[in-house]
Amino acid sequence: MLSSKASSNSHGQDSAYFLGWQVYEENPFDEVENPTGIIQMGLAENQLSFDLVESWLRKNPDAMGLKEDGESASFRELALFQDYHGLPAFKNELVDHMAKVRGNKVKFDPNNLVLAAGATSASEILIFCLADPGEAILLPTPYYPGFDRDLKWRTGVEIVPVHCSSSDGFRITMLALEDAYQRAQKLNLNVKGVFITNPSNPLGTTMAKDELNDLIDFAVPKNIHVISDEVFSGTV
Repeated sequence: MLSSKASSNSHGQDSAYFLGWQVYEENPFDEVENPTGIIQMGLAENQLSFDLVESWLRKNPDAMGLKEDGESASFRELALFQDYHGLPAFKNELVDHMAKVRGNKVKFDPNNLVLAAGATSASEILIFCLADPGEAILLPTPYYPGFDRDLKWRTGVEIVPVHCSSSDGFRITMLALEDAYQRAQKLNLNVKGVFITNPSNPLGTTMAKDELNDLIDFAVPKNIHVISDEVFSGTV
């Protein structure tokens, strides 16, 4: 179900550099605690001045604007290279916020969260991972016009509109989904998923439960993805 880029065996994470980094993290050198451990020589981090910077931060705790249990947040945690999936402390705070926005009716696992620099880059990264150039994503109308750039400009993926009608409040119906899918088939486009915004951008409306059920009933038999952009869920 993933793109050839995402499912290939040539990821940088599999390189000797990152494998060596993993071994280092499992057995790091420490002059006192682990003198036979591994010294990381492949990372450009200047740690020689940490004691001076940390001393200054203790005297000026508001300088970073970040607090943790009343104390200044770990300088080393912020200054060094971090997990590519996002700062763990931030992810823990984010899952609590996401649950709160949804009335604590659902819980999120920070281990299943990958952070990106905003919704635009997150959307593009998802499309890169889920579809190859020349494949298609179904997108209900009306949709945010920036998606023509965000979802297809660099990915080479085609957008097939799901034509929703103003007569029923632009609801996403099974009929509209099937119509879009058939149009894609006639164009020899392999559909990899349905991309929705909920709440809708630009309408500001939220999807009803029966719409969501129809969407799942549509996607599961076809073995395609459902991508939900919920960037406005905290404001509608």
